[in-house]
Amino acid sequence: MPEFSETEKQILKKHVSNLDDNVYLIFNLPPEVRAVLFAYVSRSPLSFRENLLKLLKGKELDVSTLVEKYSGEELDFSKANESAKSFHEKWVVGYGHSSVAEHAVASIAFEDVSIIASKVIEDNRLASYTEKSTRYQVFDRNRYYKPKKIMNSKFSGLYEKTCNDLFDLYCELTPKMMDFVRQKYPIENGMNEKFYDGISKARACDNLRYLLPASTLTNLAMTANARVLEHAIRKMLSNPLEEMQELGFKLKQEVTKVLPVLVKFADYNPYIANTEKKMYAICESHSEEKAEKENSKEKDVVLVDYGKEAENKLIAAILYRFTHEPFDKLFVRAKKMNSKEKLKIIDEFLNEKGPYDSPFRELEHLNYTFDVLVDYGAFRDIQRHRMCTQTNQLVTTKHGYSLPEEIIEAGFKKEFENAMKEAEETFEKIVVEMPYEAQYIVPLAYKKRVLMTWNLRELHHFIKLRSRREGHISYRKIAWHMYDELIKVHPFIAKYIACDKSEGPSRGEK
Repeated sequence: MPEFSETEKQILKKHVSNLDDNVYLIFNLPPEVRAVLFAYVSRSPLSFRENLLKLLKGKELDVSTLVEKYSGEELDFSKANESAKSFHEKWVVGYGHSSVAEHAVASIAFEDVSIIASKVIEDNRLASYTEKSTRYQVFDRNRYYKPKKIMNSKFSGLYEKTCNDLFDLYCELTPKMMDFVRQKYPIENGMNEKFYDGISKARACDNLRYLLPASTLTNLAMTANARVLEHAIRKMLSNPLEEMQELGFKLKQEVTKVLPVLVKFADYNPYIANTEKKMYAICESHSEEKAEKENSKEKDVVLVDYGKEAENKLIAAILYRFTHEPFDKLFVRAKKMNSKEKLKIIDEFLNEKGPYDSPFRELEHLNYTFDVLVDYGAFRDIQRHRMCTQTNQLVTTKHGYSLPEEIIEAGFKKEFENAMKEAEETFEKIVVEMPYEAQYIVPLAYKKRVLMTWNLRELHHFIKLRSRREGHISYRKIAWHMYDELIKVHPFIAKYIACDKSEGPSRGEK
């Protein structure tokens, strides 16, 4: 934890719920200032508290004036808060009007949590997040989570050695990959040198992130309403990982300081905890999995379910808003149309969509389910698309790993493969006794499965955003292959999705 002067402590006390823990609330700031503060986490190695002080003291933005006006120190909110507390006790707790809790919002800073923990937290879909970036920041050696269950076992030395070896290679290759990308992509005429350095760093980090273990410590900002937080706390307290239970306890403790009523009943949930145990036991008793590793040529995207009459359904949904007829009659009418008539309706509905327009909501009536096999580094990016329904499997080494082309090109293939082998061997020893804790040792290069059900409107957004040339190649491939699967089954519908398959180096933007 950073050291603060007495003056800095007095400033911080007005805006954070504690000065010495890694989970705390941020309050008494204008929404715009809070947004700027949380945006810093992606690229700044400083803590939220340090960045807040930097914002308040800095002259780049007139933040201090904004905060003074917003804080209204001369106002006494105690009576209003007491009235609100009584109201929530009666209506939210007493009568179960939980929707009222959605109007109470808290902003939370999580610092020094594992990447594993950050993904569990972000699985709460109805919240907003910003996370420390593996593209724009170099991670420090020894900054990884050490689960007590492992550290108190015979695997403690092996776990630390493997994590240290992964970080040693990551740190050793960082300057070498920087040199490699500068030689491969020399600065263009007229390009700002500082901008070029940023691009070069991003290109190097995009390759090196595969080495980071899932235990790597990261920072995460979360903004959510009280109803979401109540559910999130329940899930965290009921999670089998001790880290998640501790974070759930801290989160409840901090949120209660500003929302004393709305999360008071968030607690360990037997249904969540016990059902997970029972389902794993059932799967283990009926398992037909083979012991050997899966085929490395296995497809990374498989479309496993979709509506067989999607075009007719979409046309009926489009027409529905502009008539007074029931859906079933419009569906019958759509089935009687020829291909030219159907195409005209879909075309008229979508052809004027501009590059920054979202398609209309009628597209949400169509759903597609994909079984996705993706490296954990790319999963961190695609998980953020929380409008889709995601079902995750545990992190594992079973499915092999991604090996970046530029790691091979730079001459570091052998070192990379040796690191993956060491991590896999350590994982296989720990997973037998500690299947949840073993996840921490797995590097981001290793692949995992996730079942994703999307509506068509969200697929427009995902494929357009994640296929862009500026994106990381791992999730670009996922977007490409989803698009290809859609084109196979519904060419009339999929052709309106923007998919960028252009080749060439990333420019380093997010």
